[in-house]
Amino acid sequence: MAAHNVTFVVHLLFALALYRAVYGTCCDETYYIFKTRQVVNDLAMGRKPVCVQEAARIRVHRPTLSLEVGERFWTLSLVFHLACELFQRNLTLVKWNVNQLRELQELLARQNRTYSACVKDIRLGQSLPNETIVKKYFKQLDDFLSRETFSLCAWEVVRFEMGRILRDFHKKSNSKKTKYPCFCNKKSLFTCSRELSRKN
Repeated sequence: MAAHNVTFVVHLLFALALYRAVYGTCCDETYYIFKTRQVVNDLAMGRKPVCVQEAARIRVHRPTLSLEVGERFWTLSLVFHLACELFQRNLTLVKWNVNQLRELQELLARQNRTYSACVKDIRLGQSLPNETIVKKYFKQLDDFLSRETFSLCAWEVVRFEMGRILRDFHKKSNSKKTKYPCFCNKKSLFTCSRELSRKN
């Protein structure tokens, strides 16, 4: 019985170390999700245009974050990749602060690179349940901008929409219900293995 427990702990420690190696670069990114949302909100500071009609015309189905660590990081990787592309589109009519817009683009690019790197070894197959929803969500945003000819109000609606999804993602990233939360905090591998072994 004792030998079985030792073997279990050794395997668990190995698995935890592997998870940290694969996902470690993502674990500090919660701050940057918060920072990105903050910059998105800051873009609206000052006198905002009244865009009630445009806001009524947008229809989107927002993606959500999985509680499973691999799927969550994979979703974030795809979201920031597509968001990075979206905010490089036709921005000639916006009245946003140029420096804040550049900061937003840099934050999106940073997270695109980081999440792409940290999920490159994840073996989840060619398609995830959330993939279609994420791609459809950004296509809906892009189609909306195109229909509205990339107007100031259209971009304001999209900016507000991105703020909402980033808020939801930040909350989910900090959720205590997230599976394997110890991978992204300061707990030692031994503490994590002991907690997980109790659950098993």
